Amino acid sequence: MSEPLVSIIIPTYNGEKRIARTLGSIIAQDYANLEIIVVDDVSTDGTVKAARKVLENSGRKFTMLQRKENGGQCAARNTGLEAATGEYVIFFDHDDLAAENFVSVLCGKAQAKKSDIVFCGMKHFYEDEGRYVSETFTLPDNASLLEAWTERRIFFWSVWNFMFRRDFLVNNSLKFTEGCMLGEDTEFVMKALVLTHRVSFVRDELYIYVHHGGQTSKAHREAAMFHAIIMSRFRLGRFIARNTDSPKIREYVLNFYMPDTIVKQFTECAKLGDKERYARLTQTLRHRKIRELLLSSVKFVLKMPELFLKSIILLYAPGLYYLLRKGR
Repeated sequence: MSEPLVSIIIPTYNGEKRIARTLGSIIAQDYANLEIIVVDDVSTDGTVKAARKVLENSGRKFTMLQRKENGGQCAARNTGLEAATGEYVIFFDHDDLAAENFVSVLCGKAQAKKSDIVFCGMKHFYEDEGRYVSETFTLPDNASLLEAWTERRIFFWSVWNFMFRRDFLVNNSLKFTEGCMLGEDTEFVMKALVLTHRVSFVRDELYIYVHHGGQTSKAHREAAMFHAIIMSRFRLGRFIARNTDSPKIREYVLNFYMPDTIVKQFTECAKLGDKERYARLTQTLRHRKIRELLLSSVKFVLKMPELFLKSIILLYAPGLYYLLRKGR
């Protein structure tokens, strides 16, 4: 039986210093039938030259795509997905690494279980310290992954340690939300999980997420990108509520996840001391749907009493809520 083609999509922007090492990790895979797709998002350094130099001497099938306009990582991933021809696709970051059997293990699992989605364990590598830290997954059986999410026992925040059957993504029109700068991985993965029960997990830590000094600082993300996370959560909540066949999951999304997202907007705004934006947000509390969502958190009052308390204070004393959360 021949190996199915696997497309590895690598979006990159100004990755000249790290792209060669990442491509070397992919080239070294013990899986033969690979298609490497590098999508350059209008880099201003020597990324393209560095990538092409490695790939042209690799003996691997590859495609170099250069976007005409910088559109961000989501747009670059979508460009790569449109060009992919593999039976399976993997989205790989341009500064990360993987074990040599990363592709072969995931693909073997997908073939054996006829899975639409396969994901594996991962570890973090802190480059400046030379230190590895495992990210532990404690999973129930595959059929209850989303229910475990509603119970806050598992979180999906990355896409790199996933393999997707390409036809599954294409037939369901699943793409990354272009323009979204944070939270896009969770949104994409969770949407995919809602649409299929054919999901498999490999416990081996096969993907290595590299932390280094060139990445965006946490403070910058909080100040400049929190709005993107909130919008991503709203999109995801609506998608799940419309597409899940589980009453339990729908109830969680409508009566906890969405109210919690609303509260998080106000909380973050107050923490940043952005009084002007907070005042604009307060106007949304007049909308019937927003009020209904916040009040619906009463259904989770025994499990999560803090959310309902915050919702009540927001609705009836938003100024007090601002003072309570300001600068915290």
